[in-house]
Amino acid sequence: MERKKNKELNIGICFFRVIAVFFVVCFHFHANWDYYPRPYVFLRELTVPIFLITAFYFSEHIIENGSASQKINRIKRLFVPYFFWGLFGFAFTYIMEHHIGITDGCTFNDLKWQLLLGCVEKIDPPLYFLWMVMFFSLFFYLVFFIFKRNISAVLLAIMAFVCLWIQYDGRLTLFFKTLPYVIMYGIGRIYELIPFAIFGVLIAIIPVIDFMKKHRAFWCIVLSVIVPLMVYFREQWFPRSKETLAFSGCALFIVAPIMFLWLYILPFEKLPDVIKKVLKVMSDYTLGLFAMHWPLGKIFNIYYEKWTGTKNTFTECFIIFAICWVLAFLIGQIPGKFSKMLVK
Repeated sequence: MERKKNKELNIGICFFRVIAVFFVVCFHFHANWDYYPRPYVFLRELTVPIFLITAFYFSEHIIENGSASQKINRIKRLFVPYFFWGLFGFAFTYIMEHHIGITDGCTFNDLKWQLLLGCVEKIDPPLYFLWMVMFFSLFFYLVFFIFKRNISAVLLAIMAFVCLWIQYDGRLTLFFKTLPYVIMYGIGRIYELIPFAIFGVLIAIIPVIDFMKKHRAFWCIVLSVIVPLMVYFREQWFPRSKETLAFSGCALFIVAPIMFLWLYILPFEKLPDVIKKVLKVMSDYTLGLFAMHWPLGKIFNIYYEKWTGTKNTFTECFIIFAICWVLAFLIGQIPGKFSKMLVK
């Protein structure tokens, strides 16, 4: 994932990326939810919102001041892995399903919707994240092209709160639930997820992090108390929306940006150099891991059950995570920009 050149590498964000992608794998392939403490269920819901905040915090300089070529290149860097892994997911799943003997597997119609919206369950639905980042980036390009910086920031802040109101109103969510799954899953989540992209842009525009760094010890202590409390008592503290597609409500709206700030200012740079290096290297390939884990994991799940007599276990999730990371790392070692665009 891209990082703004004049924003320092942050080990806390690297750590989050690695843990968050593992949470995503567990969410998709672990069947026993009683295995986890209750706050985990909320933490895995925070992964996509914080990924969005991170993506737009580190790319705000391109959104606001980037040249046309920089903006095109950013979309290209998103589109290449989005398109490639969509095709890969279809081809791999189609071939393996026919080999195994699955008769109601993915079709070319599924491929069409996968490439259009990135969220076909039979192919690779996690790719909708890249679709959302591309869509939000193009929208922000337009906003900052039309309006000046301050006006753009105000309009985006208003939009975030309007989206929150829409979530609690519930009527639009009910409407999307009547539509086909691929439309509901892809387009329907725009008003649930765009507030987090907006938060990333606003945190970059408003010098929140610079201010917190001036009193870093104080904010580290305060947020280290507040964040765990908000996660644990979220149901008591934050009203739940009656209808949701996945990411609605005050809990995510409030906790996600605060947790991002907490992760960013925690003194992870004091960790030993070897740990920081490991976290950075593992973080560098989370895009490839995230993009390929669904199709590979689905097929691996079938064979794992044949080999062990069990499936959807924590051990299996760890194996899927490890295999996908190693594959992403190996792809990244292939000479040329294209291979690196697929996984980094």
